[in-house]
Amino acid sequence: MKAKHWYKLHLVLGLFGSIFLLILGISGSLLVYGKEIQSLLTPMEITGGDRRLGFDELYHQFQKQVPDGSIAGWLVSDLKNQPDQVWYHDKKNPSQEFVYLLDPYQGHLIGSLKDDRSDSLYGFLLVLHYSLFMGGVGYFITGCFAIIYLLLVFTGIKLYKRFWKSLFRLRFKESFQILFSDLHKFVGINAVWFHLILSITGGWWSIRDTLIRNHPEENIVHGLWSETKSIESLLEKSESQIPGFQLGYISFPHHSKEETIGFYGNRFQSSGWESRYGSYVLFSSNSEKKRYCKAVLQHLQIVQNYMELT
Repeated sequence: MKAKHWYKLHLVLGLFGSIFLLILGISGSLLVYGKEIQSLLTPMEITGGDRRLGFDELYHQFQKQVPDGSIAGWLVSDLKNQPDQVWYHDKKNPSQEFVYLLDPYQGHLIGSLKDDRSDSLYGFLLVLHYSLFMGGVGYFITGCFAIIYLLLVFTGIKLYKRFWKSLFRLRFKESFQILFSDLHKFVGINAVWFHLILSITGGWWSIRDTLIRNHPEENIVHGLWSETKSIESLLEKSESQIPGFQLGYISFPHHSKEETIGFYGNRFQSSGWESRYGSYVLFSSNSEKKRYCKAVLQHLQIVQNYMELT
């Protein structure tokens, strides 16, 4: 293909996808600091103490207030005086998932989130970024624009394959057209790996979620986790396996008896490369013995421990 054809393809892809890519880019950038922005604009301060109640006590308090169902997941707030989020399946409406806001200092429910999570700035940005408020169709559309983004990267590399000759050239004394052309090449080439990572991972998540959403409705099984079992004892075992472990999320069994209960988090003062949920320990929900442990350590070394806890 001749250079002018590559240029036309790059131009058409850019014109066609620019508006949507701008929306996805701005919403994605704001999502990085979404929780901090949310706490500043619409603070939901919780008063009542400096110390959280134990997880067993919070679990019992929650079940008293919402008795007819099962907890599927528990997101532990990483901000002080902010509520935890509890994912819950009701027995009367098992196909619908509710998200309740739980005061971790008093054990009271203080509200719930909408189904599409659009009742907060963070939720609004999240829905906009992932689905453009169009549900499953939106997931597919964002996946398509991620592919367009990827094609823009490849066509740009093809057009400027000798980029090193003018990699840092910005001609400020020339016309705006020339200056913007230099600026476009400068940003595009210098951030090419960044563009590749965003387009590939974004496209994969969108297409994967589209396929998952086409699967049959998940089967929810209630009563797989008993109130007589101790969450705190399993958390202590997790902390003994991963030094400095900081809990971020608990996944409760809600599909089958073989499903594990998982404690996800990271290490205290971990590096910025580590996810908040990058280290985890999985326990059998029946015997409470450890099934699997994965700890992400410094320099991205992964230590896997398969010993059973007695």
